[in-house]
Amino acid sequence: MKKNVLIIIGLVIIDQIIKIAICNTIGVSGETITIIPNVLMLSYVENMGAAWGILNARLFLICVDIMIIYAILKLMLNKKYQFEKNAILGMSLILAGGFANLIDRIVRGYVIDYIDITKLFNYPVFNFADICIVIGVILVFIIIIINTIKSQESINEKV
Repeated sequence: MKKNVLIIIGLVIIDQIIKIAICNTIGVSGETITIIPNVLMLSYVENMGAAWGILNARLFLICVDIMIIYAILKLMLNKKYQFEKNAILGMSLILAGGFANLIDRIVRGYVIDYIDITKLFNYPVFNFADICIVIGVILVFIIIIINTIKSQESINEKV
């Protein structure tokens, strides 16, 4: 568990350093730096809402973030569940992204988004913390699917 705490802290620090660098480099909402033409840009966006800027309710989103973080921590720390390493890694990624965006909401009043692929895909601007959350969720879902299939195969073998 100590290794996962270090992963979470490390990813939160990386996220916050990137956001500080973006603020110092671009710093004005709507400004853009092209990295790969028509593919990748850095665009400074102050996201007041949840994913894709929906639900602009700061206090509500802070409460939801805290509840989700609490639920995942409680689940991870519960001794009666024995999660495999990849599931714990997935949950750690979700926690890191959740903590990083929660820090933004509390300290800044908004989440800083900056990864812009809108010219390649018509997709909202996002950040490193969002990537951690998405990869973590995908990892946990893959493990759930694999374990469900294994469980079904085990049941079918017994029948």
